[in-house]
Amino acid sequence: TVDRGQAVRRTASVTVPDTSFIPRTPTEQLAIYGAKLRLERGLRYGNGDVETVPVFWGRVDAVDGDPDYGPVDIKASGLEA
Repeated sequence: TVDRGQAVRRTASVTVPDTSFIPRTPTEQLAIYGAKLRLERGLRYGNGDVETVPVFWGRVDAVDGDPDYGPVDIKASGLEA
């Protein structure tokens, strides 16, 4: 979402079924301290070429979910604040 009236203008909430995204140690990819999330939207052409546009870039605020069954919920805030 985008809200120009707030200090943090952009937020993202993403749900993925893959439980490997749940960090089990502080050094894993989505461990909250310093992790960033980039979301892109794009097209895959018939010849295999891919064209994407970034729609969000921010820091990971929370990663929640059942480590055995999923899904994994990722919440992030924009970098502008």
